Amino acid sequence: MVNNLQRALVLDRLTIEVETDDPDDVFLLAMAMASDADYLVTGDRRAGLLQRGHVGRPRIVTPAVFCAEVL
Repeated sequence: MVNNLQRALVLDRLTIEVETDDPDDVFLLAMAMASDADYLVTGDRRAGLLQRGHVGRPRIVTPAVFCAEVL
């Protein structure tokens, strides 16, 4: 479902430019920053997002880390 969000019209309004190794992840980083999220949760270890650690304010964490810290 999240992957389909990149096709949503509201994303046309995001003007935040973010560099990432995987161009398909740019919309996730932009949404996290635009919404001033606390976390961006991902299990994709190959994309390089977890190694990044954060994008602006939002921390990039695994589902296990998110559950341990938030739940």
